[in-house]
Amino acid sequence: MNRLFVLTLLLLSLSVCGFAQQSIYVSPHAAKGGKGTLQSPYASLEEAQKAVRKLNKNMKGDITVYLRGGSYYITSSLEFTEKDSGSNGYRVIYKAYENETPVIDGGQQITGWEPTMHRNVYSAPFKSDRKLRALFVNGNRARMATSSNPITGQGSWGSMKVEGTEHWALGEGTVVRGIKFLSRDLPVLSNPEDVELIHKNVWNEKILCASQVERLDNDTLVVELQQPYGAILTSLAWAGSTKYHKDFIIRNAFELLDSPGEFYFDRKQQRIFYYTENEDMEQAKVIAPVSEGLIRIYGSSNNSRVEDLAFEGITFSHDAWPLMEIDGSCGFGGIQSLGLAIKYIPDGNWHPTKYNSTDVPPGSIDVKNGQNISFIRNRFVQLNSATGISLVNDVVGAEVTGNFFNDLLGNAVNVGHSQHYEIGDGDIYGPGVEGVCKNIKITNNYIRNISLDFRMVEAILAFFVENVNFDYNDIAGTPYGAIACGWWWANAGIPPSTVAKNNTMNYNRIHNTHLVLHDGGMLYTLGKQPDSQIIGNYLTDGPRCIYPDDGSAYFTIKDNVIYSLHKLWLHIASDRCHDIVIDHNFVKDNGTINNGVNTPLTNTINFRNRPFDDEAKAIMDAAGIQAPYKDIIPQEEPAELSIYPYVPKEAWIN
Repeated sequence: MNRLFVLTLLLLSLSVCGFAQQSIYVSPHAAKGGKGTLQSPYASLEEAQKAVRKLNKNMKGDITVYLRGGSYYITSSLEFTEKDSGSNGYRVIYKAYENETPVIDGGQQITGWEPTMHRNVYSAPFKSDRKLRALFVNGNRARMATSSNPITGQGSWGSMKVEGTEHWALGEGTVVRGIKFLSRDLPVLSNPEDVELIHKNVWNEKILCASQVERLDNDTLVVELQQPYGAILTSLAWAGSTKYHKDFIIRNAFELLDSPGEFYFDRKQQRIFYYTENEDMEQAKVIAPVSEGLIRIYGSSNNSRVEDLAFEGITFSHDAWPLMEIDGSCGFGGIQSLGLAIKYIPDGNWHPTKYNSTDVPPGSIDVKNGQNISFIRNRFVQLNSATGISLVNDVVGAEVTGNFFNDLLGNAVNVGHSQHYEIGDGDIYGPGVEGVCKNIKITNNYIRNISLDFRMVEAILAFFVENVNFDYNDIAGTPYGAIACGWWWANAGIPPSTVAKNNTMNYNRIHNTHLVLHDGGMLYTLGKQPDSQIIGNYLTDGPRCIYPDDGSAYFTIKDNVIYSLHKLWLHIASDRCHDIVIDHNFVKDNGTINNGVNTPLTNTINFRNRPFDDEAKAIMDAAGIQAPYKDIIPQEEPAELSIYPYVPKEAWIN
């Protein structure tokens, strides 16, 4: 056999195995004018992206863009379109260079700190017309200046007529203009347009934004709400309703800046004020998020997707998000989870709209119309959008595997959209553009300290999706639930959606959920989902561990281990849930509610007064992150974080 023939066979073999067609290098420390080589890397991700577009038309192997270590500061999100796709089944991979830590960073370093006349308060210049909702000092998250304790409302104030012809209204009605408080509890605030009110009700929490704060008399003042978003949020039904005589947390005013670790950005003065925790502000590294989102992967339609694009080993940090916005008014809220209200509904009943009265906010990484998009072994830390990775519309064959999530204002992963009740019927994307998210793996992810601000959002959630696997994840310390899959309620008055099917929530390790909000489940489902599974999970310390809620049907629930005393390991509240197999589960406390139809419990094994047996222990050992990804688990559990003043949990469960 001659050498030429051997070489030909070797090259063919490498081609079949997908050898790298091209390697491109980029470094934040490189000089301008680089060639994209290891010795002369590009100086920006945009340069590398342009180079890829010259090489990816007819690929014969993967293109790998190696990111050298350091921070890649961006002021707006990086945009990826069909022009950035792989071709011929090969991928374009943006990957950390070996043993280095590249950070795609949406922040800006703040310098020039000076002491003020207020003890322990320093200030520095910062130019922005947006509210600053996050700040990081020496790697630690600061808190928006916040009232030390919840403040009790004294009722609603004023009224505003909604004609029903407004683009944000689905009917006419009269809405509340503001909320009254006692003057002794709340001072008149100098920049009321910055102020936010947080209001909690069972499983729901909304953020209301103020427009004015005025004194009515010596005893009472009123916080007027930004409109029309105030009208939309105060008209929600059920747990979304506003209890005007209940507690509110008030934040983001200079007058509330009274505790170490708090900050306030005065947009009129264009200065940040920070109450120090004994930091040396001349030496401190302070980061203010400026980029609204970090990555946008948007194909043109479900016939023109971004394809075969991967991100591996990269750290994503410090994006900004200014809340949902309608006609210049802002806020955050919906009746449940991440399906946020964007329309005024006179009676608050969103079901007849087929959820077209809702929207899903953009993620730190947002994907629409994508195929074979993957995020492998990345770190998502100190993010500030309502969701970390959002695979929101027509995403097929995606993968989120082996990632580390910690210190996020929002959740880790969202899949799908609340408007996907009927594919092609929603008004967000337009006819023919919507598409179900399907054939997706969300696996082996380590998740801590998520939903720090947007607390009614589960760690991982999905709406109407098909063949999505939420498996082998390790989740702990959530303010609400851990994993939720499904939408549509059987009492909604509209037929069941037929979109969701063949989904799994298997082999997850979940601990200590519902630290702030009530109701919901560690593993939670809604609606009919034929051929779906909840198998092999290890669940501890949750108030409702497995909760098939209204309309749930066609699940198999088996071989789970639940260690939660004096709580419900299974909650099927309604006879509108049906045809669920519940077999061979291991429990420490056989607390159940089962009002379903054709939902018998069989072979439940109770270990209340004895240790779990070897079969149960094997399930416990197998749950959570698998061996190839164990290295993403830190040696020490991350410290528990909070951006709110301490309030006993019971005080917030109204």
